[in-house]
Amino acid sequence: MKTFVNLAAYILIFLVQYGCNDDVFVDDFRSSDSEFTLDGNGDDVTIRFASSNWDLMWMYTYDSEFSCQYEIYDADNRLIMREQNAYLKGLGKIVCNEKLTDFVIERSDPKELKITVGENVRNTHFRFMLVVGNDYESQEIYVEISPSDRYVLDHITYSLNAYRYEKRKGERGSFVQPNLSDIPYPCLLSIQGIRHEVTFQSDTPGAFRLLGDDNLTVEIPTIENGTLVMNGVQAQYTSREQALPFPNIEKEIFIPPYTTQRITYMLMHEWFETEYILYTFHPKTKKQRIITGTLQSNIPTDNWIIERENIKK
Repeated sequence: MKTFVNLAAYILIFLVQYGCNDDVFVDDFRSSDSEFTLDGNGDDVTIRFASSNWDLMWMYTYDSEFSCQYEIYDADNRLIMREQNAYLKGLGKIVCNEKLTDFVIERSDPKELKITVGENVRNTHFRFMLVVGNDYESQEIYVEISPSDRYVLDHITYSLNAYRYEKRKGERGSFVQPNLSDIPYPCLLSIQGIRHEVTFQSDTPGAFRLLGDDNLTVEIPTIENGTLVMNGVQAQYTSREQALPFPNIEKEIFIPPYTTQRITYMLMHEWFETEYILYTFHPKTKKQRIITGTLQSNIPTDNWIIERENIKK
């Protein structure tokens, strides 16, 4: 008897719920596809659902460096709000213009959701998950955006008239040289393996990702008589400090007759920092990006500081 009462109660509850919530059991809104891969060069996809009884409830991204304030628009293309969390009730769209990845999620048809990619200049795939649903059921939609093609260099300019300049101490050495003859003894100071040090810096997001992996060579300024000039010196556009080959620097000095001297020497460098602007464009989308930053350069010179100390026997 107890079993019969319980069964009847369950059937009654089922009938009440069915009568009050027809859509829950009849209109299964879910899409037949739930995983999508988009090209980072402006691809798009339209996701079609079985019915319209759902909303975009929230979005989750898997990249810890991703940070976007979403712009949420209504069906009349009016900006409703800016939010750190992406959701959409009814028709409208969500716009994301993050520093490295941008896309639009739009619902202009009750049964469709369109995702349009601007670009993904990250070096890796960008992944996110959408949760769509209603009060009774939900569906997870997984989206992956591949890296877009690299940008191409158009040209680079430098601030040749406004820059920081310093003379700095560089390589040094010391040795003792006797002269037992009655004539000055020639002694050659030589520094081997010196380098011209160059460093590019930038606060522009993705500055060193846009153009590929350290394979871009650009012309850089050098300094002559305290003035920046362009004379064909080239370096790689990379965030790593690089050392450019430089000719060995030598200087001849003479030790006085019947003298032993300790020679201490130092080579001077010319250091400067100047701003640059790098202009790039995307070969497919034709979108342009400007990268700003600074170039630091430390160049050996033939200017020596030499100290002599006579050593008594």
